[in-house]
Amino acid sequence: MPGLIHIPEATSIALHLCLWIGDGDRVFRSSPALARELGFSYHHFAKVVQRLVRSGLLETERGPKGGIRLAREPKTIRLLEIYEAAGGEPLRPHRCLLDPKICAGRACSLGRLIEQENNRLHAQMAKTTLAGLAKTFDRSQLRTA
Repeated sequence: MPGLIHIPEATSIALHLCLWIGDGDRVFRSSPALARELGFSYHHFAKVVQRLVRSGLLETERGPKGGIRLAREPKTIRLLEIYEAAGGEPLRPHRCLLDPKICAGRACSLGRLIEQENNRLHAQMAKTTLAGLAKTFDRSQLRTA
């Protein structure tokens, strides 16, 4: 059953990739292997990696010992920054599910509720660091193929 929050696959790739490599060891890891481990199409994965490199979150190196790694320490990277880098533009919480040209969200309590929850999630992502989230990551709970 789908949840109420919809996160595009590119954003999911970005968030999961950064968490997956956010242990702070700064070792280059193989892009194809990471895409396979996380279960994403390599071509889509590679496009997201390019966005994250352009935003300064990841760095890449070619060659047999190359791959990708975080460009900065995980404690300096906020989830909101990853979210925005994956989507290509700043996240701007708004009130209504309808286009703001149609409804600015002031007509009903649904718009106010959505605005409140969007603002809450935005604030949480703005203060949560990759290092903080990585502390709670338990790979032993993952299903492996």
